[in-house]
Amino acid sequence: MIAALPMYDFPELRTQTDQLWEALRSHFAAAGLTDLPELLTRPMDAYALWLDRNLVFAQTCGYPLTHRLQGEVRYLATPCYRAPGCDGHTYCSSILVRAEDAAVTGKDLVGRTACFNSEDSQSGYNILKHYLAGQGIANGQLRAAIESGAHRQSAAMVKSGKADFCAVDCVSWALLTAVAPDEVSGLRVLDQTASAPCLPFITGLDRPVEDVAALRTGLAAAFADPDIEDIRNQLLLDGFEILDDDAYDVIPVQEEAAKRSGWARVA
Repeated sequence: MIAALPMYDFPELRTQTDQLWEALRSHFAAAGLTDLPELLTRPMDAYALWLDRNLVFAQTCGYPLTHRLQGEVRYLATPCYRAPGCDGHTYCSSILVRAEDAAVTGKDLVGRTACFNSEDSQSGYNILKHYLAGQGIANGQLRAAIESGAHRQSAAMVKSGKADFCAVDCVSWALLTAVAPDEVSGLRVLDQTASAPCLPFITGLDRPVEDVAALRTGLAAAFADPDIEDIRNQLLLDGFEILDDDAYDVIPVQEEAAKRSGWARVA
């Protein structure tokens, strides 16, 4: 069996992430699960991990969940985060620019260079298309769009002047502000995007319903465990919710709205 928590696994927080898994593993075992891995897997290929039938527990992005992973994994729960821009089980992205940038609203981004983490990201790409469309900017009115590979690299590209703006999810932004303040100094939040459900916890498609129930029982115990309250606080974790099957449909709805406005791609 394999487990991973790759979505907010910054090097500065890997000790806390490992400690979170240690606690989760203990509570999953107490709920009756066996053969749990002692250590988290830190994959180079996230999709290979998510699609592995030996997956017992992981976190993914909402966009893969509603696209490539649809019908290939089991949804478990949605974590809630204690970060500006989060509201219960939802989160948004921050539109970042340099502190000295004269932009006042999103409409001022015409003619600028965007960067984004990857085309399968809800918070860095899909919602950026939706945001630009909502600002009345036509596709083709940007100078360029550059793929950075990760939210952290997007922020670095804006700070260095290689790009002028990006969308970074509010949890990543809050965590980076806490653990790497020098990296985010000189940047400011111009605006915030529309919201979507936070990054979901998943398990392998072949996991029986009894195991899904045990995983949810273990999650509840871990989120109530006073021994890891400090770990949860450092990771900004504030609980979790089990959402309806259609809760993540807002993501393809946002994508379709952007397409209707000409934003099939950021270009």
